[in-house]
Amino acid sequence: VLASLGDSASGTLEFYNIDTKTLVVKEHYRANQVIWDPSGRTVATCVTQAIEGGHFKFAMDNGYILWSFQGRQLHQQSFETFYQFIWRPRETLLSKSQIGKVRKNLKKYEQQFEKADKERARMLYLEETKGKRDERQKYRDVRAASSALRREQRARHIDFLDGYDSDDDANYNIKEVSVETILSTKEETV
Repeated sequence: VLASLGDSASGTLEFYNIDTKTLVVKEHYRANQVIWDPSGRTVATCVTQAIEGGHFKFAMDNGYILWSFQGRQLHQQSFETFYQFIWRPRETLLSKSQIGKVRKNLKKYEQQFEKADKERARMLYLEETKGKRDERQKYRDVRAASSALRREQRARHIDFLDGYDSDDDANYNIKEVSVETILSTKEETV
């Protein structure tokens, strides 16, 4: 995350993904702190006022926004007076032997999570594009019905034209004609 912080800054946040080489640009106006959570999956941007006291002229901007590491806004909260944002320390829920086991099998877990993430992204994509697929199928159905109707009516059409088949390319004479047009001429004497 690259952030523009401070009172005179715009509060622009740039979330870079070095794997896919993509950039997501977001904004938290007047943000003066960026704090990652201990897991590294969530980041908080804050507008805080000084604890020492004094009048903070931008009290309406106080608060925090939680972002995913990909730049998606998760939560926003505003406060009239907001002095500090600190992540709660994470408790260790596993014993040392369990932590060692997890580290040993980390690649296996990583593959499982990546597979689950890909499946979730695929399901999200399918849900987002469902309307497009439905519209495409409606178009294909209308086109198939029109083609079937044309095939059914072809014999009557030929009879109506006294045996002339307008779809048969052999009934047409194709000529190639080249036309040359002089756009301008210029004479120079040497």
